[in-house]
Amino acid sequence: MIAVTLIAVLAGSGQVVAQSQQAAKAPAANVFQEQAGKLGVRRCANLFAALGNTVSNGAAYTVVTQAGGAAAVADGHGVQGVVGMAYNTPGYAAQAAGVVIAAPVGTKCEGQLVRVAPFQRACKDVVGQLPAGSTAAGSLSGVPLYILGGNQGQAMLISSGNSCVVVTVARGADVG
Repeated sequence: MIAVTLIAVLAGSGQVVAQSQQAAKAPAANVFQEQAGKLGVRRCANLFAALGNTVSNGAAYTVVTQAGGAAAVADGHGVQGVVGMAYNTPGYAAQAAGVVIAAPVGTKCEGQLVRVAPFQRACKDVVGQLPAGSTAAGSLSGVPLYILGGNQGQAMLISSGNSCVVVTVARGADVG
């Protein structure tokens, strides 16, 4: 796949904006890691990039990244990416949104991702698209909760008329 990436640093705002559009035959650059680096985040950049690539997998996307503090001290603070996505896959062709956060905790980094994806079909029909090995884990105030197979986090399936909004959450941490 050839990736076309546009990056702009918004002067004095502590944020970076990037857009990735997938085309043919070359891997996409690691936009999340590039943005973290431009903001002075090095310590949690790898985890931030891994979570960002996970949340946006299979989509053309635009991301706005922010880090706490000025570039000189940003490495000691959390980094956050807000992601708008457009999927065009056989199983899903729609817009979605995501949030990725990574922050230093002691000598390591921990992070989280959240993805919100609306499906134009009933939640009972969406359950079959969850990763293999996913299991029902009860409900939260009537909202079905699933543990995703392959240790991929959790998903809540929220009915909205004839549609289903899938909210996926996952955690990550540095290892080693």
